[in-house]
Amino acid sequence: MKKNLVKLLTKDKEIRLFIVDATNILERSNLRDMKTDFARQLYTNIFIDCCLLRGFLTEIDQRINVSIRFKPAGYTAYCDVDGRGNVNCIFSSRLASFNGDFADLVGEGTSLSITRGSWTGGMFTGTVELKSASIDSCFSYFYFKSEQTKTIFRTWIENGIARGCLIQPLPFYNIDNLKFVMDGIDSAKKYIVTEQWAELPLKVFPYATVVDEYIVQSECNCSKEMFFGILMSVETDELKKSIKVGKNEELECGICGKRYIFRTNDLEIIVKMKGSEQNG
Repeated sequence: MKKNLVKLLTKDKEIRLFIVDATNILERSNLRDMKTDFARQLYTNIFIDCCLLRGFLTEIDQRINVSIRFKPAGYTAYCDVDGRGNVNCIFSSRLASFNGDFADLVGEGTSLSITRGSWTGGMFTGTVELKSASIDSCFSYFYFKSEQTKTIFRTWIENGIARGCLIQPLPFYNIDNLKFVMDGIDSAKKYIVTEQWAELPLKVFPYATVVDEYIVQSECNCSKEMFFGILMSVETDELKKSIKVGKNEELECGICGKRYIFRTNDLEIIVKMKGSEQNG
């Protein structure tokens, strides 16, 4: 499988970039289950952004979990990225059928949570409210607020091509150099979606050097822990109702079809975790 995620560093060593081509791996994703054009576009955007996050993982046992809670209740997205390059993204059935505007999904009561770490070294979660005009901007806002790091996401979806770029200036960068990079990327859109992937780094980023290349794939690496993130996005009152009547919750992996059953004791743990987050 070709390496479809490239890490670059500008020759002045002030800005790092990740570029990804998610076109082929989207065919193996949950994209096929999206019911509307809006849902397909949003799914593709989120999938590309999460593919870019794989560049932050330096060890095989590391992972990043992305949980997005839109409004109203039940409109959720969850994505799991691991150090082997597996990216799996799932939408709730309501979000997969949504046919409106992005502005209708964001605002008070919404959240983007990103957990990063490893099962052995511990996981660390940050959360921000969704109030930007696009999902790319929401990811950028997360890194600005949660990690105080300027991080810019760009995605391009055109004529069957799905590519993205993450731009992250390093400490003590020159703002004029960042502007130069951003202007160059924004003006090169037609090349980004038409240029052969192998030629893209040199043609669009001549001012940067390739540092590393990775494989990103949409092989199924699901686990019960992965689906905890989806239930964490469910309203606490709904979970409490299920617990009260002794109802189990069953979730199905949209990629491989494997089903995971969450019994009432699992739901009680999730309610406690949600309570701890809110109190914290």
